[in-house]
Amino acid sequence: MALIAQPFRHPDSGIYYLRRRVPDDLRQIIGKTEIRRSLNTRHYLQAKAAFAHAYAESERLFSDARQGLYVEHREPETIGKPLPTVLLTAPTKSSIRLSEALTRYVQSISMSGRSDYVSRRHTVDYSRAVNRFITDMGDKPIASIQPSDIHAFAANLIQPAEEKVKPLATSSTRLLLARLSSVMAFTVDSGLLETNPVTASRIHKRLGSGKPKRRLDDNRGYTWGELVTLFSHTEFQQLRNAEGRPGNAVYWIPLIAAYTGGRREELAQLYVEDIHQHESGSWFIRIIDDQPDKSVKTDSSRREIPVHPDLIALGLLTLVQDRTPGTRIFPQLVKVSDGFAGIVSKSWRPVTQRCGVYQPGRNPLHAFRHSFKTLAREHGIPKEVSDWITGHASGHIGDSYGVNPLSRMAMEIQKLPSLAKAAGLL
Repeated sequence: MALIAQPFRHPDSGIYYLRRRVPDDLRQIIGKTEIRRSLNTRHYLQAKAAFAHAYAESERLFSDARQGLYVEHREPETIGKPLPTVLLTAPTKSSIRLSEALTRYVQSISMSGRSDYVSRRHTVDYSRAVNRFITDMGDKPIASIQPSDIHAFAANLIQPAEEKVKPLATSSTRLLLARLSSVMAFTVDSGLLETNPVTASRIHKRLGSGKPKRRLDDNRGYTWGELVTLFSHTEFQQLRNAEGRPGNAVYWIPLIAAYTGGRREELAQLYVEDIHQHESGSWFIRIIDDQPDKSVKTDSSRREIPVHPDLIALGLLTLVQDRTPGTRIFPQLVKVSDGFAGIVSKSWRPVTQRCGVYQPGRNPLHAFRHSFKTLAREHGIPKEVSDWITGHASGHIGDSYGVNPLSRMAMEIQKLPSLAKAAGLL
């Protein structure tokens, strides 16, 4: 297996360098067997960021050499640092345009250690933000982008100059600007810019708080009565045998979410082997990113979730029995830009509307996560166990030691009341 290229730290100066072997067919042209470029830092994280675009420049160098466009330049040698360096031909800082900065940022993502799916999703989301700026404001040299440009861009997102362009909500505008800011911050870390124009613009302060203030009567989860209403409704119960896409996923994912507090995407991406039996006899749902098409939100999201006896009684195991390992539980769900569960969310919202429990501002699927936490508090499940089950990080360093006892979780989950019985499903 090939090793991932890493910055080289000079043993004497401590400064990090890019070191690359020159391909055999280019050695006579370049006149070197190896190229080295100073990353101008002794800090590893800064070196790692600079290494990404330096590596990309070396690729362009090799490409130019193959096309007969290579011109060699040498840095003057510095006393005490006799490292011969080939300067890689690159645009000056003032001439680098935003599209080029985005290209370098995307190249750096591939070195972050994220899964392929997360890297692709990250690339799509951040490229969309930058390309929207380019569409509205032009592909400017990054050094020319001013805070005033950021304000003009934000204003055009919320109140587009063209009538045919759909305006964005303030929350969507904030998100898009945050992603643009991340790309600009990368250029600062890489030494291409002195300051981040998005941060300097203080645009987020001008747009106001990202989240509305929480009211005491603001319940983002379902009440017990609403849960009973949902799951006792005829329309919901008929979804159990639904076919096509999303099919029966609209029956099982809300039901599993209500009993586990699991995130919609965690449940939609499950494989057959992710529902398994512990040696104690209890059943668990494994949340883990062990496949190219699976992802988790945070490190604490990787976990085992105990299966409530009601889910077993309702036939959860029929989803995995006699199924081939290595296949997904809901194969009819296709991963698109918003993951596997996007279509489930789109189908679930009208169900809640017809059942009379829909509330504007409440996410119909994510609301089960809030409901689970409320029920856990009401019925005496300790916070630490509730956090283990939902994958919430506690913030205490001591909780990162040891393991979460599965037997304890399996015992505590049984404290939840039987929603299935209350709704007439059992």
